[in-house]
Amino acid sequence: MSRVLALLVALAAPWTPLLRAAAARPEHAPCAALALSPAPAPTGRPALQDAPICKKCQSTGRLPCAAHPRSDCLLEDEVLFCSVVADCTACAGAAWVPCTDCDNAPARARIEEKKASVATRRVALEYIDQTMKRPIRKAESKHFVLVWEMDRLKVDKKWLESHELLHLYLKRLEALYDDYCARMQITDKEFAEKFRVFVWQFPQDHHDAGLRFCRQSAKGGVKLMGQTPSYSVCGNKQNFQDDERLHRNIVHSVTHLILSAQRPVAWIGNIKAGWLDEGLAHFFEDRYWDVCDTYCYQEANTNVDFKGGRFRLAVRRMVEEGKFPPTAEVFQQNVDTLTLPMHATAFSYVEFLLNRDAERFNQLVKKLKAKVATRDALREIYGWSVFDFEAQWKSWVLSTYPTK
Repeated sequence: MSRVLALLVALAAPWTPLLRAAAARPEHAPCAALALSPAPAPTGRPALQDAPICKKCQSTGRLPCAAHPRSDCLLEDEVLFCSVVADCTACAGAAWVPCTDCDNAPARARIEEKKASVATRRVALEYIDQTMKRPIRKAESKHFVLVWEMDRLKVDKKWLESHELLHLYLKRLEALYDDYCARMQITDKEFAEKFRVFVWQFPQDHHDAGLRFCRQSAKGGVKLMGQTPSYSVCGNKQNFQDDERLHRNIVHSVTHLILSAQRPVAWIGNIKAGWLDEGLAHFFEDRYWDVCDTYCYQEANTNVDFKGGRFRLAVRRMVEEGKFPPTAEVFQQNVDTLTLPMHATAFSYVEFLLNRDAERFNQLVKKLKAKVATRDALREIYGWSVFDFEAQWKSWVLSTYPTK
């Protein structure tokens, strides 16, 4: 027996320093030593495997209504009302139903809130159906009511159907509104009413809607400015080559609506402030596409264009050659009397002033809405004469605009 013990001691001797080192440095201890170490103190949180998970709804407390594709139900989360699902007897327009395998009270409450919203907004929007004398496809978000009667449209090389397009364009409108408010440094308090946008497949519908909702009619888009801001347009292939052209037109035109509805409510395009009205609409066109090709009062002619819509390069060349429209003249025009070169310089004036100081730019907007002449408003807000403004603007163009 003593021989066996001696043999074991001899075999263990080479490992003794390693075991002692491991004991001194527990982070490097053998697995067997870790297994014998005491369990960590409880954290007060349940172990992951003990967390309650409903496999049916993944613990969201809701399931897509069986009457609609799941993809359609997901779209409804972003809106207050959508006529495509509003009449569903299974979900009452909420697009979701409570999960029957779990008890998620907040989720159930949200579904009931959505049902109530749909019921309320259905009644509020019935006037559109009654005015057009038939059911109209429409949806409502936080700031917009959108009528969308286009059936199909290719977006980014993919054909989308009417319901998805309705939600896509409503989402785009909300993005424009948020961007406008951020750039102008204003909030929802500046606006009293929601904006109405009508996009039609057929010219006759656009004609009728223009008269009934915008109080005028034309082949191109028509707008009702001010207290009840509205825009109607026929968006078919005969008027717009593709989704991008239609989207750009709507961005330009809705910018006009937002500016007119911003307090104090007034349209400045017909009181010799057309340069700011058109310039700001072009500003947002350029912001997203680097192209400006929408011209109010000329949009029936799809061939109307100025230098390919590349306004910065065109303005720089006009300044370099001394051939830009006289600033004092631009400041006297209404929207319908601006020439194409004036459109480009108006865009540049707005970009210069808005990038310089958004707060002062908003003061300028208010002055123009109060029918103060641009030259007087510039002197009061910026301390500039028209000559001073022109000199600073030209210097800025030459230092910032591209040469090619």
